[in-house]
Amino acid sequence: MPRTDTRLKAEARRLRQEERLSIKEIAARTGAAKGTLSAWLRDIPLTDEEVKAKQRAARGAYNPVPKKDRGTESLFHQQVPEPGLSKLQKSKLAEIAALFRMTLHGMTVFGSHFDGDCADWVVDCPSGLKKVQVKWAQRQLHGLPLIPLRRKKGHRGFQPYAEGDFDFVVAYDYFTDTCYVWSWAEVQTKTKSISIDPTAAEAWHKMSR
Repeated sequence: MPRTDTRLKAEARRLRQEERLSIKEIAARTGAAKGTLSAWLRDIPLTDEEVKAKQRAARGAYNPVPKKDRGTESLFHQQVPEPGLSKLQKSKLAEIAALFRMTLHGMTVFGSHFDGDCADWVVDCPSGLKKVQVKWAQRQLHGLPLIPLRRKKGHRGFQPYAEGDFDFVVAYDYFTDTCYVWSWAEVQTKTKSISIDPTAAEAWHKMSR
């Protein structure tokens, strides 16, 4: 073995023994080929725990953004987790959650008379009658729940809401038993969805203006 390779092998073995580096890390440090390093270091492998620790560190490097806090799980969700609810149940629960809160805040609420209407509730506000669209906050595998801002178009298609379809949109997050309130002006530039926002949590004062 050439003297250069001998020194390189010695350095590679030192990095493994003293610093417990992986083959990938040693290759980046020394410039040696991974195949060559694998042969040189076969008799001094990393432990299973060391391998798992490096894998966890690698995942953290690719996903450095901390998981956003969903808040405290409600007693309702603890008793009946969301996967156990049907689409119809979710729709009714969201509407009832919004109705409960609006009534609690002294608002007079009327139901829509037409199926498929964009407004789930019509509310008598100080500035007049306002149409309220209620949504179920859809949980995601990653990130905060999303609220869709599209309506059905025909049997399969969807289209963004238009001005006049509603005055306020209320999203119900079942996990935390929290309603989020936005005015049309706050969401009109969003064509697909919005995520829950702490500033909109139980912001019923927006309807009293």
